[in-house]
Amino acid sequence: MNNWSNEEKACVLTSMLRDSAAAILENLCSSDLRDYDKITSAPKLRFGDAHLTDQLHGQLHNQTQQAKDDLTTFAY
Repeated sequence: MNNWSNEEKACVLTSMLRDSAAAILENLCSSDLRDYDKITSAPKLRFGDAHLTDQLHGQLHNQTQQAKDDLTTFAY
């Protein structure tokens, strides 16, 4: 990314995080705060798949019954 080093990316990312995302950084040691990969994996550990809720809701909302699908097939 922009030919930045891992440490430069980590520095920029940590400076941009706010609220609950920034609070996750409190659980990282100082050496991990300079490691882009550790910083980006921390929210995944904390929040899990919560970000998928809106995406899956949208998929469900946009689902349409195909001509070949009976009602039972469409419901599942």
